Amino acid sequence: MYSPAVLGQVFINGISLSAIYILVSLGFTLLFGIMRVVNFAHGAMAMLGGYALYYIYGQFQVPYLIAAPLAALTVATGSLVFERLVYRWFYQKMFQSMIGLLGLDMAIVFTAVIIWDPHERSVPAPISAVYKVGPLFLSGNKLVIIAVAAATLAAFYLFTHFTRYGLAMRAAAQDVEIAEVQGVNTDRIYTLSFFIAIFMAALAGGFFAQTYVLSPFMGERPLMMAFIAVILGGMGSIPGVALGGLILGLSESFLGTYFGGTTSVFVTFGAVILLLVFRPWGLLGTPET
Repeated sequence: MYSPAVLGQVFINGISLSAIYILVSLGFTLLFGIMRVVNFAHGAMAMLGGYALYYIYGQFQVPYLIAAPLAALTVATGSLVFERLVYRWFYQKMFQSMIGLLGLDMAIVFTAVIIWDPHERSVPAPISAVYKVGPLFLSGNKLVIIAVAAATLAAFYLFTHFTRYGLAMRAAAQDVEIAEVQGVNTDRIYTLSFFIAIFMAALAGGFFAQTYVLSPFMGERPLMMAFIAVILGGMGSIPGVALGGLILGLSESFLGTYFGGTTSVFVTFGAVILLLVFRPWGLLGTPET
C-alpha cells in the first residue's frame, strides 16, 4: 500500500492541489496584507474563473494555454467594477469587510444560480492522456495545472521583487503610511493589488473546476482552504501562505488516499486549532506587538 508508485502518485496529486491552494491563498493574503480586507467573496471570484474557463476553453475552443490566463484576465478586469463600487469602501476596515464582502459573496453566488442554474458542469481536461514514467502514472491534466501554476507563481515572484510597482506593493504591505510618505501612490497600488489577487483566484478557480466540478457553489471549498492556508502560514505572510498551501495540498492528498476524506478534514482542522492555541500568528507570520 505504501509502495513507491502509490506514494509518487499521492505526491503528484498533492502538488496539483497545492498549486490551486497557493494561488487562491496568495490572492486572499495579498488583499489582507495591503488593504486589510478579509475577502469572503474570494471563493465567488474563483467560481467566476471556473465559468470563464468553461466558456472560453470548453465552448469557444480557444487553446488551453491561452484560455486559462484569458479567463482569469477576464474575471479580474470585470471585477474592477466591484473594486470601485464595493471593495474601496472597506479598505483598512478589517471587521467591516468581513460582513460586507460576505454579503457580496452571497449576491454573486445566487446571481450565478439565476444565470447558470445550480446544476454541475465539467470543464474538459486539456490533456486526457496518462503518462507512465517508471512506476508512476502521471495525469496530463494535473501536469498542465502544475506547469501553468508554477509559471504564474514565478511571474508573481519576479514582479514583486524586480519591478517598481511590485516593490511598491511590498512597501505598502509593510506599512501603508510610510509608503505614502515615500511617494507611493497607494490608490494605484490598491487597484493593482486587487487586480492581481482576483486574477490568481480566478485562475485557481479554473483549475479547481477542471479537477472537480463547476457549479455556482464551487467557490466555498477554495475559500475555506485559502483561509486555512493563510492561518497556517500567517496572515499577510506571502512565504507563509505558500508553505501553508503546500502543506495543505500534500496532507490532503496523503490522508485522503490512505485514511479517507473524513480523517483528512479532522486532522486539518485539528492542526489549525492547535496552531491557533500555541502559535496564533502562524508558521511564518509575526506576532502583533
